[in-house]
Amino acid sequence: MRFLSLVFKDSKFSVYIRDDADESVMAEIFKHHEYRAVENIIKETAETIVDVGAHAGFFILYARVLNKKAPILAIEPEKENLSVLNRHIKENKIHKVKIIEGALAEKTGQGNLLISKDNHNHRLVDVAPPDAAVLPVTTFSLSDILTKIKSIGLLKMDIEGSEFKVLKSLKPKDFKVIKAIIMEYHENFGSHKDLEKILRENGFGVQIFPSKFDKTMGFIFANNKGIK
Repeated sequence: MRFLSLVFKDSKFSVYIRDDADESVMAEIFKHHEYRAVENIIKETAETIVDVGAHAGFFILYARVLNKKAPILAIEPEKENLSVLNRHIKENKIHKVKIIEGALAEKTGQGNLLISKDNHNHRLVDVAPPDAAVLPVTTFSLSDILTKIKSIGLLKMDIEGSEFKVLKSLKPKDFKVIKAIIMEYHENFGSHKDLEKILRENGFGVQIFPSKFDKTMGFIFANNKGIK
């Protein structure tokens, strides 16, 4: 594990890098500015920012620089990621962050987390491939999460294909309390056009940002037109 000092907008952080996956996620956020479409939303919201697939907490550091006060809810299922995430929050004195150990899914219960060779591509599976490393995890539906949060200023999701099941599981009333969404999509698990259709049908304006590095991936930014 390497230690780095990260500087972003005059804020300095202690950051721990385990491997190329950490390096890639950090560069995605701080170098390539993949979340620039939601910077103003982060800056202006007073409501909860929900980071699903929080990984090692790089997005949390980014969001906290832009907004010092909004509550942050982080959801992450994998224990090593959680360890580094907690370390980043503690050592950088990041306040008003609540962490849920678990995975976002279409329903609350138990699931199987397929453990990737790197630390960033773990994903929920219905049936694990033979000889694969699988970790049993607690799952939470977004509908159940929303019973504890009045509204979401920004929902960020990076959940390796589970975004399809999560969006399809939401009720119309759930969408009404989410002001904005930024999510990574994965064409290997379905077409991003299906995600776009669900969001537009529930009152969101949608923008698609294909990845510059991988044609099977990209970002969807959705802004709820019914919430000012």
